[in-house]
Amino acid sequence: MKRSLAVAALALLPLAASAQVPIPRPGMPAAQGGITVQGHGAVRYPVKTVQFSAQVRGAADEAGVIAAMRAAGIDDPVVGPAGAQLYRGTQSMLRGTIRDVSRAKLDRIGTAAAQYIAAHPGAALDGVNVFATPEECAAHEQGARSAALDDARHKADAIAALTGVSIDGVAAVSEAGGCPYGIDPSMGGFGSAQLDLARLTANVTVIETVTFSITTATGPSRRRPL
Repeated sequence: MKRSLAVAALALLPLAASAQVPIPRPGMPAAQGGITVQGHGAVRYPVKTVQFSAQVRGAADEAGVIAAMRAAGIDDPVVGPAGAQLYRGTQSMLRGTIRDVSRAKLDRIGTAAAQYIAAHPGAALDGVNVFATPEECAAHEQGARSAALDDARHKADAIAALTGVSIDGVAAVSEAGGCPYGIDPSMGGFGSAQLDLARLTANVTVIETVTFSITTATGPSRRRPL
């Protein structure tokens, strides 16, 4: 029995050692890279211009589709890849821009699309998506970034107060989210600029992972580590 207990104790030694966190001496830089937290920031803003993409199937002609898109109030209409035509049985991508967007304008475009499909038997419209533009998003990205960094600092301050350390500065930052620069929205991955068509607003979200460098506090203000 004693031999079994001894073996078990030896087996647990590496686990216990791995769970230990070195506590720096007062006034010395803290180990383990400091305090690492995630901060979140978001800004919701009104949209004036949106982009859309849709897939079309069946018999239709490129010139007719582009004419219908322009008549419905869609700017910069594009059908499929550069130089592509729509043939029976094929599937192509429609893209365009809607400026001065409003609910009434979106409703008119939807009605025009339904009328075109009804007038062209065998044609079908699938996967219609509407996106906020990167340009409008960019005007609000910095506000979301600032809010995320403020959130990270607030969390780090709270942790520092509980663990008896002082924050010296920022050691490292990594960012996720933000605006989709250089990304074709119809191909997916449009970042976090989420569009609310009901309110005609979009939301840009930024996540900052920040590591703060720290030193231990000295004197009466030092708190006992958790």
